[in-house]
Amino acid sequence: MIKVISMLNDFPRWRWVVAAICTILAVGGLVFALAFSALFEYILQSKLALIPGSRAYNVWRGPTLPLYFEIYFFNWTNPDAFPGEKPHLVQLGPYRFREHREHVNVTWNRAEHTLGYRTFRSWQFDDSSEGSLDDVITTVDVITASAVHHEKPHQNHFEQYMFSLFLKNTFSGHRIHVTRAVRELLFEGYNDWLLTMAQAMPKGPSGIPKVDKFGWFYQLNNSLDTHGYVEVTTGEQSGTLPGQIVRWNHQNHVEYYQGKCSRLEGSAGEFIPRNLTEKSVLTMFFPDLCRTVDMTYMYSGQHRGLDYLKFGMGPSSFDISPTSSQNSCFCNGPCEWGGVMNISACRFNSPSFVSLPHFLHADPRLREQVTGLHPDPEKHSFYLAIEPKLGIPVDVAARIQINILMEPDNGLYINVPKLLFPVFWFQQCVLIDEAIGGELYMVRIIQDWGSTFCLGNALVFTFLALLTCNFCGIRSQKTKTKLTRETENT
Repeated sequence: MIKVISMLNDFPRWRWVVAAICTILAVGGLVFALAFSALFEYILQSKLALIPGSRAYNVWRGPTLPLYFEIYFFNWTNPDAFPGEKPHLVQLGPYRFREHREHVNVTWNRAEHTLGYRTFRSWQFDDSSEGSLDDVITTVDVITASAVHHEKPHQNHFEQYMFSLFLKNTFSGHRIHVTRAVRELLFEGYNDWLLTMAQAMPKGPSGIPKVDKFGWFYQLNNSLDTHGYVEVTTGEQSGTLPGQIVRWNHQNHVEYYQGKCSRLEGSAGEFIPRNLTEKSVLTMFFPDLCRTVDMTYMYSGQHRGLDYLKFGMGPSSFDISPTSSQNSCFCNGPCEWGGVMNISACRFNSPSFVSLPHFLHADPRLREQVTGLHPDPEKHSFYLAIEPKLGIPVDVAARIQINILMEPDNGLYINVPKLLFPVFWFQQCVLIDEAIGGELYMVRIIQDWGSTFCLGNALVFTFLALLTCNFCGIRSQKTKTKLTRETENT
């Protein structure tokens, strides 16, 4: 009789334990399913925050992806026939440089949850280039064009004529064009007596820098001066994003422009807002352009299994023509062409304009004034392809063309038509590799299916708990019936 009672008490015990565990796991799975989105967002924000020790901060300090900076020059083949003939341009390049970039001199503002930094950049010529640094390029004489541009507003017709004679006849004389090696035009620079004179003169109101040589990137290699001082958000606070511009060169606005054009906002380059849609506007701040640019949706695609939304600079991104009144505060001078932007204000008042390469999306009149340009959206667009849920760039092509304004005067440029002369364009393209693509793909799977997985587990364990309880009930009933019979027989 004692043995029978023991069987009744002990036989289903382990099954009740299993049922209890399954019930606990089912409840836990349900809780995780309901809270998964919030939990995922919390973990993601902690990983992306720019705080010491976070993965995002370590990658941000020194990017590991290979970076290449490619430059294409326009060689002017018929300068001696100008202005009787349109300038004929032949594209040369790319002159490819391996770039090293690192964010240094990091300082923290804990009260505002921001950090400030400077960017160290260096370039090394890469042998895979389509050309040599010793290639000779003929282009517009930027120093002469800048001198004419500076003096023209302050001179009458006679003074313009005398100034042109001075440029032509003093020392080696100046012409409309210049012929130099690529290495001189870029990083090494070349001597010019106008620069020598400028060094001996007091710094004028135009803010012309005192440099001993001219080169488009002279004294910028191995320096901290390419982007200036930048202060961005850390993203450690809930609901905030990392890497959003707060101050540039210690100011909370762009001093070169007035009104809404002086706004300082958007991503500083490395961190993009999450949960983007086709209606989103991607706001970016570009130190090279000294301004904030709004990039709009272009089209969707897929790369390494990752869906992306491509945002780019369209026809209105640089438009300062009369048809785009919302950009009129960017003018600072001539504003008669669409698809270009005057950056003279932040380039020491030199007659510098930027556009997309080959005047893509720009006023057709600009291409009609020269020959040899062939705009192609596939080769010359500026875009960022973003994985929309995570806000991670999977394909980036940053492309900008530098142009110099030439306009007639009563001297050296007396017969020159008013035009924007294309000098060169550059690009920096980044495409995520297989390893990073696979990692992002797994994160997206977790984000998309994590809640469903937890809910599925909850249902499975609920079913097991019910099945175990039901089995225990059946076996208990059979045991009781058997015991009753044995008792009666006894």
